[in-house]
Amino acid sequence: MKILIVSTGIQNKTGTYIVLKNIIPFLRKNNHVTILTNSGPVDIEHDKLIQLSTNRFFPQYHFMPGLTKLFHNGFFNDFDVIHTFDYPIYPTDFLTFKKSKIIPPLLISAHGSIHQFSSFPLNYLKKIHNFFMLRYKNRISTFLASTLAEKNHLIECGIDNSKILILPLGVKSLKLDFTQRNIKNITYIGRLSKTKNVELLVEAFSNLDDKDTHLTISGPDYGELEFLKTLVHKLKIENRVTFTGWISNEDKIKLLSKTSIFVHPSLEDVFSLSLVEASASGVPVVAFDVEANPEIITDLVTGKLVKEKNSESLRDTLNNLLNNQDLLNKFSENGRILVSKKYDWSQSALILENHYSSLL
Repeated sequence: MKILIVSTGIQNKTGTYIVLKNIIPFLRKNNHVTILTNSGPVDIEHDKLIQLSTNRFFPQYHFMPGLTKLFHNGFFNDFDVIHTFDYPIYPTDFLTFKKSKIIPPLLISAHGSIHQFSSFPLNYLKKIHNFFMLRYKNRISTFLASTLAEKNHLIECGIDNSKILILPLGVKSLKLDFTQRNIKNITYIGRLSKTKNVELLVEAFSNLDDKDTHLTISGPDYGELEFLKTLVHKLKIENRVTFTGWISNEDKIKLLSKTSIFVHPSLEDVFSLSLVEASASGVPVVAFDVEANPEIITDLVTGKLVKEKNSESLRDTLNNLLNNQDLLNKFSENGRILVSKKYDWSQSALILENHYSSLL
């Protein structure tokens, strides 16, 4: 098969980048994979790479004028399948509008991008976008959901159950050096965006009983960094909190090796790759009992699910775990064994490839 993968912003090396980085090598064994994206360094395997210049109207929404020329030249009809990643991006909208003259089936991996909303004014722009674009949902052959939680969100948005495929994602366990682990190190790794609710972790951390604990917050800024730094200053915990920005895989291994508890504070994520990766690598994990987290974590077996959605409950959970090394060791061992078996990139690629074939 000739597969066209369409995405923008993969240069940020966050969610979509990780998915493509791990799935495409399996797809290329039996297929020809072309990536269409915006300009910037791309270190993802491919058979062909096409990069178009973009004009950014809003965060993550890159206008690509070059798509029109490709369309008129019949470029998109040279493929068997077209697969776009994320919903509120211009290429997905463009291909949806032009679908009547594009022969290959069009698939969308939403990755939480249909139902999640940012802060004002982007939340209103997103609602307007979805109001118009979901009118054309029947032009999409398949909406791919990473979890049952995301599938339910898609159904709530009016997408027919028959058009939704759950595609479980995978994980690569990291080889960590636990001789470096410190019982007082707490870590968050992920985007610094409104939907991640990192402020709940900061507030919980500031009220921990043990004032010798340290919090490391790693990940690229998606509009929340200044707010979080201001909050840290207000709570007078600057000497106990480190912001690293985006970190390399090598630095992530060093950080997680020293981590006693990995916290994923989001109340909205339908699937957290960083949460799965931490658990599968043997780091004890904590997350709120919302969305897809119960699909990832078995409470008190591979990690701890916080029932109440507030910083006080998160604080109490962290206080208890910091004083229970046996339970942390249990989470570490069970996560390393059970979570790493549950999420496998080769199986994800096989499910996706078989679905591509079924659409032809």
